Amino acid sequence: MTDPHPEGPLSVLLVEGDTELIFYDRVKELCLDASNRATVVQIAGLFNVNRKILNALVTKYEGERIRAYCCLDRESRYAQTPEFDLAFIREELRARDATNVLSVDAIIATQMIESWFLYDIMSIYMFLSVPRAKRNLKAFRPPERFRETDLKALFSRYGSTYREGKRAKNFIEHLDVARIASECPELRDGVAMINKQATDGTSHLFP
Repeated sequence: MTDPHPEGPLSVLLVEGDTELIFYDRVKELCLDASNRATVVQIAGLFNVNRKILNALVTKYEGERIRAYCCLDRESRYAQTPEFDLAFIREELRARDATNVLSVDAIIATQMIESWFLYDIMSIYMFLSVPRAKRNLKAFRPPERFRETDLKALFSRYGSTYREGKRAKNFIEHLDVARIASECPELRDGVAMINKQATDGTSHLFP
């Protein structure tokens, strides 16, 4: 049987919500290789996250070879992502004989996606029209120390409001995503992994 996609498997980026969907769509556009077939799929939060990931992978891509990437928030600086169990997901896919899923990996944001935005603090200052004399480029270092509440406080300080989800689209489009991907270790390594595996047709789950 002729492979309908000889160029490689489909990269499926599973993200939590609309904020992540908007951000990872830009990562897909700006950071993934042109030869990489990729799609970004929202799973609507971390509640029952393992079930949501499994349901997405075993019901939506029948007949399509895929590599899945769970792009989630750690929700803290040191703890594990709530409920998320990568080993369990891999075991369940084997048990369900989901042979079209070649691999499942994780790209975890510490603490959350808003923490990553702070790697591009210059674009944030420019978006908020902060006077040059008041732009402290070291104010949010290291970014993993800070959370969404800190970003909201910064917006509020300069007369604006940070809103998650679809309402963050205009702000996210002003971020230098390539800069974030180059400076944020988790995203940099994640992008490198996706690009490296983009044309690899071997299975990591079913040797």
